[in-house]
Amino acid sequence: MTPARSRHVPVTVHHDPRIRTTSLCVALGFGARHDPPGSAGAAHMLEHLVMSAPIGDGLSLCERIERRGGYCNATTGPESLVIHAQVLTEDAPEVAAWLGRALLTPRWDRKLLDAERRVVLQELAAADSDDADAVQDAFLARLFAGHPLGSPVGGRPESVDALRLDSLREAHAHALRTAPLAVSGVGGLPEDALREAVLNAGFDRLPPVPVPDPLLGSTGGVPEAVVPGLVDRWPDEFCWLLAGGRAPHAGDPRRHAYAVLAYLLGESPASPLYARLRNQEALAYTFRSWTRGYSDSGAWRMLAGCEPGNAPRLLDAFREVLGAVAEDGPREPEFAAAVRRATVETVREAEVPLDRAIAIASQRILTEQAWDPDSEIAAIGSVTPEQVAEAARELSRSLIAVVRPERA
Repeated sequence: MTPARSRHVPVTVHHDPRIRTTSLCVALGFGARHDPPGSAGAAHMLEHLVMSAPIGDGLSLCERIERRGGYCNATTGPESLVIHAQVLTEDAPEVAAWLGRALLTPRWDRKLLDAERRVVLQELAAADSDDADAVQDAFLARLFAGHPLGSPVGGRPESVDALRLDSLREAHAHALRTAPLAVSGVGGLPEDALREAVLNAGFDRLPPVPVPDPLLGSTGGVPEAVVPGLVDRWPDEFCWLLAGGRAPHAGDPRRHAYAVLAYLLGESPASPLYARLRNQEALAYTFRSWTRGYSDSGAWRMLAGCEPGNAPRLLDAFREVLGAVAEDGPREPEFAAAVRRATVETVREAEVPLDRAIAIASQRILTEQAWDPDSEIAAIGSVTPEQVAEAARELSRSLIAVVRPERA
């Protein structure tokens, strides 16, 4: 993997001539955390507009790429807007140009905004009706109470209704001036060709923007300490429980111990939490654990769906298993299995070209370091049982839990 540079924007290339496709990713460090005051959901709406606005002969970015037989999509997160595509390598230079035009010089009008507003409102309604989604918004709102990281990525219906074309254009211009941006390519397109395509796309005209200092924080500053709290009122129907706490930021070396802890307490039959929740007490059919790092903080989560009578017992069981790891450390066979699973997941991500392209660019806008699977695997392999125990202790001390639906 070779880091190349346009005049300002970092471009990272992993050239593999054996692959007949090229995966491209453009990551902009502008997400829900950066929504202008009173415009919650603006970053998410920009994602929709970028993907749907006509470029050139009137076709949208999505339609142009898919008419070439390619795949494209975009996601908005708490502090990122990520656009990605996978196409035949011979189409990659032209697709890179389309990505640049769609993001840098969009053609938006009120008719398009109104159409995408209706789509977004349907998206919000679908998420609100799914308690597995709603509980995640509720958890982040509590974990980052009073901080922009706790804002729902899509905004709320009333804030989406209030979005206007002028304010979105201002938000877009502000993002291009102030947010870090990175481009990655994985597959058959050689480095020189991708660099030239990125320059031709206009990305070199953007000013250089450093990533946020994790000690100073991005918009809203570094989040204040979390206030622990568990569930006081349980619903009397099937519910989704989310428990967890703060995790290290995306550039913190301790994040690997939290990742191993997530696999240790994950949905694998090799997990002690699986043994407790599934085999011993049959408290949940489905659950999973994961960690996510942001520019100056992070979130570690365990999500489980359960019958109402099981929910309080499930939370107690999770706390007991987490507490045992915190006090005694992980048992050797389970620790080894968790490290191995974290390693395999990193290898899998590296071997799927599109996933690798997304990981490279997404990491670059958070830490100025391109995602490198070999470095990640080495860091995972150096995690010790005591580091995992310390991560469990930190979570135990500041644990929060939320449930959806809420009891009426």
